[in-house]
Amino acid sequence: MAHRDDHAADHEAAPSAVTVGKPLAPRPAPDELARRVARARIVDALFDVQERVEVGRYHLLEHVGTGGMGVVWGAWDPQLERRVAIKLVKAELAAARERFVLEGQALARLSHPNVVPVYDVGVVDDRIYLVMEWVRGSDLRAHARVPRTVNEVLAVYRAAGEGLAAAHAAGLIHRDFKPDNVMVGDDGRVRVLDFGLAQHELHATGGGTRGSGTPRYMAPEQRDGAVLTPAVDQYAFGISLREALVRRTTTADAEVPAWLAATIARATAVSPAERFPTMRALLDALARDPARIWRRRIAVAGALGLAGAAFAVGTLREGAAAPEPCAGAAATLASTWNLRVRSELVAHLRTLGPYGAAEAERLPPRLAEYASAWIGAHRTACLAHERKELTAQLYEQRLGCLARGQVALATVVEVLTRTPRDRLPRAIVAAQALPEAAACALATPSPSIDPPAVAVAHDVTIVSAQVERAHFLALAIDPTAVTVAQAAAISADRTAYAPLIARAQLALGFATLGEGQGAGAAIPCYERATAAALEAGDSVTAVEAYAREVFAIGITPPELRPPDTIDVVATRRFALQLATGTRHEGAFGRALLLNNLGTERLAAGDRAAARAWFQRAIAEPHVGVQPVELLSAAGNLALVTEAAEERARLFAEQRAQLELALGPNHAFTLDSRMQAALLLANRGAVASELRDLCHRLATWHGDESQRVNNCALELAWLAAERGDETEERDALRLIGADPDSERLARGYAQLLSGELAETAREMHAAAEPHERGSTWWDRFAAVDLLLVAASAEVGTGHVTAAIATLRECLGVLADPAIDHGAAYTQRRLARANSLLARLLPAPDALAPARAALAWYRAAGGYEAALPDLEAIVGSR
Repeated sequence: MAHRDDHAADHEAAPSAVTVGKPLAPRPAPDELARRVARARIVDALFDVQERVEVGRYHLLEHVGTGGMGVVWGAWDPQLERRVAIKLVKAELAAARERFVLEGQALARLSHPNVVPVYDVGVVDDRIYLVMEWVRGSDLRAHARVPRTVNEVLAVYRAAGEGLAAAHAAGLIHRDFKPDNVMVGDDGRVRVLDFGLAQHELHATGGGTRGSGTPRYMAPEQRDGAVLTPAVDQYAFGISLREALVRRTTTADAEVPAWLAATIARATAVSPAERFPTMRALLDALARDPARIWRRRIAVAGALGLAGAAFAVGTLREGAAAPEPCAGAAATLASTWNLRVRSELVAHLRTLGPYGAAEAERLPPRLAEYASAWIGAHRTACLAHERKELTAQLYEQRLGCLARGQVALATVVEVLTRTPRDRLPRAIVAAQALPEAAACALATPSPSIDPPAVAVAHDVTIVSAQVERAHFLALAIDPTAVTVAQAAAISADRTAYAPLIARAQLALGFATLGEGQGAGAAIPCYERATAAALEAGDSVTAVEAYAREVFAIGITPPELRPPDTIDVVATRRFALQLATGTRHEGAFGRALLLNNLGTERLAAGDRAAARAWFQRAIAEPHVGVQPVELLSAAGNLALVTEAAEERARLFAEQRAQLELALGPNHAFTLDSRMQAALLLANRGAVASELRDLCHRLATWHGDESQRVNNCALELAWLAAERGDETEERDALRLIGADPDSERLARGYAQLLSGELAETAREMHAAAEPHERGSTWWDRFAAVDLLLVAASAEVGTGHVTAAIATLRECLGVLADPAIDHGAAYTQRRLARANSLLARLLPAPDALAPARAALAWYRAAGGYEAALPDLEAIVGSR
């Protein structure tokens, strides 16, 4: 909202941030508010008593104006100590209020120099209140009363057009553009007003499609009550520009240059199809003044000696302000990425410890590079369209693809600028996943997917942006992801447009899985996404949704899966056939499907089948930068590869890719190093690698206790094996908050201190639920607990109990689903057999002693353990 010094205001604009306030207590109607404010001012003047009339936290100061959509007040924000404008808008129906809040969410993502920002949005009974910037200046109608040159008029209108173009890119239509709704501030900046509220009659039944525009500027389709598109703003813009140029007469068309009159005539054509394809195209046309272009050519020729130097200098100065065709992409992206945003991002990252400070140096240049690529792709598409190389449909498809990229960038920047330290690694993953702008040039309309019905096309555009935002919030595992995804899914359902429903359910499943509700809760979302995508003929989305469902099924115990969960083995052939036909657009989904089919088989203990799927995933060609999600395939294949050299090569390949994508100290990069370390057999080599890893994790990711704990517990294990109590204690001190890790660490500590009385019982109690687990990795978690219990039983002289515990441990390790070729498994087998050989009588001790001795000799680094075992074997 902006204040007009010369006459009443009736406008609001897009917010850079929207805070939906909680419902307030009942407030008086506007007329009564006016009386109360007047009374407060009188009391203040007569008695020096500060009496305030408030809406929310805001103090109303004076009534500014009344328009068709609401009442405008000047107000004071005591919290931020600034002057603001507040608009109260009547919205009698709950559905209309809900609709407006959703529009507000879309407006919150529109921040542009040529759009007045909204600071706050709230609800007062049946009214919406918007808190907006207080702007001193005059509107374009007043601005036009002063004689202006054509170029001066064009300059302010093109600035206003930039605001409209930015809104259209975000899926918003103004619907009431007119000179009264554009302010030229005292600071010289042009600002468009009245976004959002102009889109719907908030008190009308059902919130229909007819706008509340001003008849003089309404496009024919708007007057006829047809479904509206951004073309109505272009029409109103053209009428307003013509009006300003001819001084609001109908006889002065001769004052308008012919090229400009022709441009306006196209913008104000009766049929929307005959207007420019987009507001951006109109602005580009307005930038192509033939006289300026000719003068510029003469100026260049003069500079080359083909004209007089004085003439060249004069014409260059005169034409220097004219922008190049298709030069508006930078302005479009300026609201998302600019110096202020970059500075805020850097400042926040530097508050997030050493890792955040390092990323403050690494991330901004990468985001700037992405922004530059986006601007280049936008300009390339525009120029191709101008050269008639792109049909209107292809051009709109590219712009839609780029708009999704802009939403993704805005979401990533938002998350990075507010993320806490422990969530920073996931936010960086989201940043790495930004869709390549250049890939938009490869996007082609799918003949199998019908466009949305005209009646819902605008809503589909808005909700598509919400879905994209939800997807990137989910990638970052942002705490708001599920809420945003749920709202987007509800909005998508209302459109009844199957392709959008599929993408919304896909985002909701992804957000649900990341929130930690359990993979089982995500399965129905993926199931519905697959079904909706198949109904829509969207094979690309169907394959990705099925792939994610396969992963969720694989990591969910059978008893926790929904009763109607698909049979992966029975359905995968169809999914693979579907994936084959998805061309380059489906490259990500195909690779993801192959990787997740391998993950599902690995979870089921079928290592041979898992290996085959992972090999196919690695071999799948991809376009452009490979997403982080797909980099897991190399590590997954390494886990099921028997040959040590090949396994090391695969881990090295994955690590190199992760370092390139995320940096050497990202949690995922260190995870890859951890997996590789745990598969090293030599005790000295693995201990050396874990020392460095534990230090890095504690330094860079100290808030992520689970990663630190996993490293510290393994390092403590190795130290205990070789009797290095100092390193064992140091490793245990790194253990952070996590029940299972703390319980095991406490067991190690009690063994060191000799407090053994309760240790065995505690470890058995902790191991029991793991042993009953439905997945092999859950059952494997019981092994270390049982080994500590056995050691405690030996220490207290309960040999029989210790033998029983060790045999129980070996029983768990005999599980065929467990990776018996992995060093971390063999290390535990050797430990259990070594302890057992020392406790069993002569005949029975030989087999476990030989088994432990064979592995220790092959692994290396266990020289101290060999003599006792050799003695047992030799004496038998």
